Amino acid sequence: MARFEHTVTLAPVPRRWLESCVAMLHDLAQDTEAEAGRLLLPDGRPLPGLVLEQGRHLRPGARYRSVPAEDGEPEADQCVTVLAWDRRRKTALEIVTVEDDRGHPVRIDCALGLTSAERPREASLSATLSTSGRKRAKYLGGTGRVDLDLAGWWQASGTGRRPSRAPLRGTLTHALARVTVTVVPRPAPDGRWRVTVKARVRGRSFARPLLPLAAAVLGRHARREAAAALDRAAAAWNTHVPALVRKDAGRLRAEVADALLDP
Repeated sequence: MARFEHTVTLAPVPRRWLESCVAMLHDLAQDTEAEAGRLLLPDGRPLPGLVLEQGRHLRPGARYRSVPAEDGEPEADQCVTVLAWDRRRKTALEIVTVEDDRGHPVRIDCALGLTSAERPREASLSATLSTSGRKRAKYLGGTGRVDLDLAGWWQASGTGRRPSRAPLRGTLTHALARVTVTVVPRPAPDGRWRVTVKARVRGRSFARPLLPLAAAVLGRHARREAAAALDRAAAAWNTHVPALVRKDAGRLRAEVADALLDP
């Protein structure tokens, strides 16, 4: 088993601001109307790039497909299905993308979940990558999952009290390895967040006995590269997030609506 740990300092995101943004996105989707499969923004502008293919707008079972700009016909390789839509309880979407890579279909299944849009408490993202028509196809796919306990995050980042479990947890599973990641924040003296990322890598199948050797040979370089990547991500966060959180929900709603018109 190989281990990694690194800490970065991030600009904070106010809880009320995040909650207002989640509510805003939920409201924007609800205020969008469907007419004969076309989606119309609240101001009447047609939304390009997406059509309602099946079911009633934002009801469980509603399915949307992407539309290429050149001919306006629904694509067969990407669709979004509403699994749940209740702002007080749960919002859940399934996104399926299928790409033909030289005659070998590659499929990505993603599921997004939020409890709840009114007062967000938990969020999750899971994804599965699979391929067919190739030799050793199982080695080209894998699964991943990320779970965020928002209540635990606010408590840890606000009070510094060590949570019973990491508020942000993720796993990546491949035929040859399994990676587990935990992320825990704590308040910095200047009001920012000190966020510690820990990762563990375990070998699977015939790769299990090879992992200690790989860690001994490449471990130091891999940890250095991972720390540098986290530092770059933190720098980008600290560059963009402070300006973003200064915008209120109304301004962000207008910007999101405009962005949707340019798929």
